[in-house]
Amino acid sequence: MTPLLASVLLAAPVVLVAADDQPRPALVTPKEGPAVVEVRELPPELYARMKAARPRASDWHPVFRVVVAGGTPQEVLARPPVAGTYTLTQAGVRFEPQFPFVPGREYVAIVRAVPHAEPLLTTFSLPSPPPGPRVAVTAVYPSANRLPENTLRFYLHFSGPVARGDVYRHLRLVRDDGVVVDSPFLQLPEELWSPDGNRLTVFFHPGRVKRGLVPRAEEGPILEEGRTYTLSISGNWQDTEGRPLLSGFHKTFTVEPPDDHPVDPADWSLVPPRAGTDAPLVVRLPRPLDHALLGRLVSVTDAAGKPVPGQLTVGGGERVLTFAPHEAWLRGEYRLVVDTRLEDVCGNRVGEPFEVDVLGPITPRIEVRTVERAFTVR
Repeated sequence: MTPLLASVLLAAPVVLVAADDQPRPALVTPKEGPAVVEVRELPPELYARMKAARPRASDWHPVFRVVVAGGTPQEVLARPPVAGTYTLTQAGVRFEPQFPFVPGREYVAIVRAVPHAEPLLTTFSLPSPPPGPRVAVTAVYPSANRLPENTLRFYLHFSGPVARGDVYRHLRLVRDDGVVVDSPFLQLPEELWSPDGNRLTVFFHPGRVKRGLVPRAEEGPILEEGRTYTLSISGNWQDTEGRPLLSGFHKTFTVEPPDDHPVDPADWSLVPPRAGTDAPLVVRLPRPLDHALLGRLVSVTDAAGKPVPGQLTVGGGERVLTFAPHEAWLRGEYRLVVDTRLEDVCGNRVGEPFEVDVLGPITPRIEVRTVERAFTVR
């Protein structure tokens, strides 16, 4: 208990009461703005003293706090409070969460506004919105139907969030002779989901991708040049509403020789737009690069190095970039800026291969963070 709260409560008269005699919290859902929780009738003595003390959020926690529900009452009481702000109302206190309450998730308001009383626990939740359309697999990248033997990862895109945890049981890699490849994926305890929950990154096991490593020698490569494989995503995978996917998904591809060449933006072909138009800059790549990284690690600046606002789009089998400015191009010099963390589908970076041949010439490691390609808008 904080010194401030101790002085407030100890000054109050000692009365032994039951939890039912505590003032009850209420969930308030205004027409505009997020839902809040209010305790509308604090004991007058406590209200007057808290008003005079101007308490911080932590000073309110022993009197009134909101936590995420779940577990025994003892576990609920020990749970940290939801972050937010406390404001005195006409006769009580209002709690506004820092982030809106999640619909469908249960919370517990804990009130102990009367000294020596048992805390009152009140569970509440916002209603879940009606479920939308069933979730479908919308894309799998790399999108090409011919992939290098040392392909490193897949990106699985969904139209909405799906159930997490043990996701690898929903994935199979089947060889052209019907053999299911055993344990091809790196099963990370922390699954690699995008912030919106609609994209999952799945890595092939690097120990079986990189040549010369023990797992590859003992278990064999995951992909073999000249063979055809099918990545299958089970239609039994459920969305967050507990419904199976709209349908399963299958991606069939043929394996080509491994690719160990570093990414080199000097090989890219740039087609500049004309001044006074909002036509896109078109960038053609000699081979597919990583879909997600392309959209994040490539940008455009003007001659002074100031970023040009615009929309970057990845297409053409991850071999074409278009950059459309938010405003018409001005005549002058520009630069296409490429972060050196950019990779191809095999993990080769700008100026740096994923694998190094210890018997071959050493490729210098790129130390700069970006490389640039100049182009002129006329």
